[in-house]
Amino acid sequence: MKILVTGAAGFIGSHLTETLVSNGHEVLALDALMPDLYPLERKVANWNRLQQLNENVKFLVSDLRLPVNPLDIEDCDYIFHLAAMPGLSLSWEETRLYIDCNVLATANLLKACDPKSLKKFFYISSSSVYGRRIAGDESSPISPISPYGVTKLAAESMVAAYSSSTGLKYSIFRPFSVYGPRQRDDMAFNIFIRKLLNNQEIQVFGDGSQSRTNTYVEDLVNGLISGINNAKNGEIYNLCGNEQFNVSQVIETLGRILNKTPKVIFGTERLGDQHETKGDSQNARTHLGYSPQISLEVGLTKQIEWQMTQ
Repeated sequence: MKILVTGAAGFIGSHLTETLVSNGHEVLALDALMPDLYPLERKVANWNRLQQLNENVKFLVSDLRLPVNPLDIEDCDYIFHLAAMPGLSLSWEETRLYIDCNVLATANLLKACDPKSLKKFFYISSSSVYGRRIAGDESSPISPISPYGVTKLAAESMVAAYSSSTGLKYSIFRPFSVYGPRQRDDMAFNIFIRKLLNNQEIQVFGDGSQSRTNTYVEDLVNGLISGINNAKNGEIYNLCGNEQFNVSQVIETLGRILNKTPKVIFGTERLGDQHETKGDSQNARTHLGYSPQISLEVGLTKQIEWQMTQ
């Protein structure tokens, strides 16, 4: 099968592309290689890493904010659409950028699809669509509190609307706080590890009680790939870890792994920050056989090992 992965040079996209290729699939890796949010060098390094894979991966540098040539993707059997502008705080400053990258880009990609030949369109959304708190399954209330969350929810609706009009088959995945090797430089765990390695103070926005069911990137990728054969048309799937930890507990765990005493400064919460994301992946367990295997401590150790080589 040939599979299109958009955002292939990103954190999740590069892992997904590698695993799909190792599983014997042909992959069309697409990325705009945009310099926004975190260093372009990180994306280029991921892109170059993918180019060391076998002949089953092809590359396309393309900005989805512009019209997509249907001929570029006409022979793809599945699409994993990860390309987006991530991050909560920047979305308040660069709202137009988020609208263009997350909503307009999704619409452009959908318009280039052939619903008759494409077997399934997988949209990778975010737990941010739930809002300040989520402690349940996919039926939980939807109330995003940042432009990022709003644009991800809008893109979900865009996919559903296109499906209703054309018959395109689709499924939606909502990852929860993904971490692991290649995590973006702007993400919390990456920052915490970097500060600890350099014996610097860690600034926490809020009182440290904000909690997450963090998802290790390999567990997430396995959940996404299982959707190829098992995801139901029109269904939404939460993909999260089994353990819930708050920010203070994560920092304590990192300090223990690194044998360092964290120096933490607490401040005011940022606009749009979620306080609790406690996801329930029952739908994914039932339909996809989703079963996260990596504990937080093991996953953090793997991320530390990677960051120490950077």
